[in-house]
Amino acid sequence: MVNLKSLLNGAVKLGASDIHLIEGIKPYLRITGDLRRVDAPKLTANDMSKVLRTILPEHLNDVLQRERGVDFSYQLEEKARYRCIAFFQEDKLSIAMRWIPYRVPTIDDLRMPEVIKRIALLQRGLVLVTGITGCGKSTTLAAMINHLNLLEARRVITVEDPIEYKFKNVKSIISQREIGKDVADFNTALRQSLRSDPDVIMIGEMRDVETIRVAIKAAETGHLVISTLHTTGALHTVQRIIGHFPEGEHELLREQLALNLKATVTQRLVKTADGKGRIAAMEIMLVNSVVAKLIKDNRVPDIFGIIRGRENDMQTIDQALADLVRDKIITFEDGKKACDDFYAYKRFIAGMAASGDRGAITAMA
Repeated sequence: MVNLKSLLNGAVKLGASDIHLIEGIKPYLRITGDLRRVDAPKLTANDMSKVLRTILPEHLNDVLQRERGVDFSYQLEEKARYRCIAFFQEDKLSIAMRWIPYRVPTIDDLRMPEVIKRIALLQRGLVLVTGITGCGKSTTLAAMINHLNLLEARRVITVEDPIEYKFKNVKSIISQREIGKDVADFNTALRQSLRSDPDVIMIGEMRDVETIRVAIKAAETGHLVISTLHTTGALHTVQRIIGHFPEGEHELLREQLALNLKATVTQRLVKTADGKGRIAAMEIMLVNSVVAKLIKDNRVPDIFGIIRGRENDMQTIDQALADLVRDKIITFEDGKKACDDFYAYKRFIAGMAASGDRGAITAMA
């Protein structure tokens, strides 16, 4: 039978970000983005049942059977936490476990741009961290809350499904609420949070119209709201939020976003050149007066030119990747896989400017 503790300890030593346990096949680990099979026997139904009894909170057993899938967290002593999902496929049990380091990382640990520190210390407004599933959004949120916690005395409430990183109060007071355990749903949690004297509200994910609506209201009433969306860039983020609402509300929503959206950070994980890990390349949009006017005037596509201008440390994903290549943190080939516009990416690396590439440094003759 599988020895879960040995498997998890081995995964920690190898730096695996994910563990996949599926009845009928051997376990798999994801290491620096690649799936690798563990040299172990195939997992039996008995193995999977044993693992499930070890890691699944008892109150979620009925949820798993009723909904055929359930999210939860599991902690391995004081070494690591895991965000887990157990689900059935072809009536067989599968479990996916994402590693969450026990220690909350700092912005410097993650080698993020310095502007992320400024964003984390904003007094009010809406900040969104976006990207595809598995790109490290939760880690970025945790690093931002950690930075705030180390420097300022604020009341922070997080709403998560499930709780991932666990914070210890340093200068701030942090309360963490888990959906399904501490509160029924995101909307209820957010409405209760607004009555709990918060300065900062962190929402694990803005999943629906009502959550977005309450988040914007919280930002309007003077709170800093930090959350995530599954979008691929700043323009997509603004358009996705507006698109969630009926057309008759779009004009009001654009005005609300122009006034309250403060920053978006879109990230993609890229292997480091030394092969020992991954780093987040980040597109960063700060909502200055020009960007706010473009949002209000329904000229969202024009925002890209402002981001590309790199004013106030804004940057496109291609500029971020080019910076990482020039600093020898990632390879040219890995940056190429993650870029949006290969030719712009090459120009930024070379320091050459084309029409509209205000973010590049024009090469001297």
